[in-house]
Formats: sequence, structure tokens, C-alpha cells
Amino acid sequence: MATFAGQYNATIDDKGRVVLPSAFKKAMGEMQLEFVVVEKNRRSKCLDIHTVDTWERGVEKFRAKLSPETNPMHDKLLQLYFQNFVHVGVAANGRINIPNEFLEYAGLKDKVSFLGMQTSIRLSTAVSAQESVSDEDYLDMLKMIDGQNT
Repeated sequence: MATFAGQYNATIDDKGRVVLPSAFKKAMGEMQLEFVVVEKNRRSKCLDIHTVDTWERGVEKFRAKLSPETNPMHDKLLQLYFQNFVHVGVAANGRINIPNEFLEYAGLKDKVSFLGMQTSIRLSTAVSAQESVSDEDYLDMLKMIDGQNT
């Protein structure tokens, strides 16, 4: 399984094409990289990029919680769930063409940021220094997770 870490900036051209950072292509290694799955991340209003294997595992985990054959609400939820994803081809140079609907959803126009999130890659607007979190705020968040909020 590929592990992604680090942040890289890139540019999306006017046709919605962007090249995956070489570090992420290298992390995918021997995996067949014909397709990736792009997800509309509804929690963070950005896009997440998954390898097909990682995406399929996530779908199996989600489907195991549902009974769409007998529960109409589960059927509707499954339909809504799959509307968040699209398979896109990966060119030999690592270029992917993201559908306009997905770019518009995440507000992606030209300058973008790839962020490795262990098993996926987050694609969002380029983060300026003013939008970044201070070291103090970051450490406070870590303390909250550790239960040390003092």
C-alpha cells in the first residue's frame, strides 16, 4: 500500500489537468497507475485522490454497514455516496484530468496544493502563509487529542 506524506504546490491548466507530484508517483511504486479515484471531500470542501485499491477497501467497509436491498434509506445513501467519486485516468507523466464539476466544488482554479494524508492525497487551494496554523495552535490541538487540554 502506498503511503503519502508532504505538501507540494502545482498548477491546474485551463482544461482541468494537473500533474501528480513525483514524490507521490514514486510512493505508488509498482502499483498499476492507470486510474485514480477522485472524491469530493464533503467535510473539508476539497478533493481527495485515492488509489483504486484504497478506494475499493473504503467502499467495502462502508457497504458492510448498509442493507440497500431491504432499506430504502440505505439505498439512497449509497447513491449519494457514489456521487462523490469519479475514476480518472493517469497519463504516463502522472497527469490527471479532473472533471470541471469536481474542480468547481472544491474551488480549484489554478494554484493548488497536494497534501499527503497517509493513504490518500488531498488536493485543495494553495495555502498561503496567512492561512496556515501557528506552531502554538498546532501544539494546542495535539494536546487536546492527548487529553492534556489545560
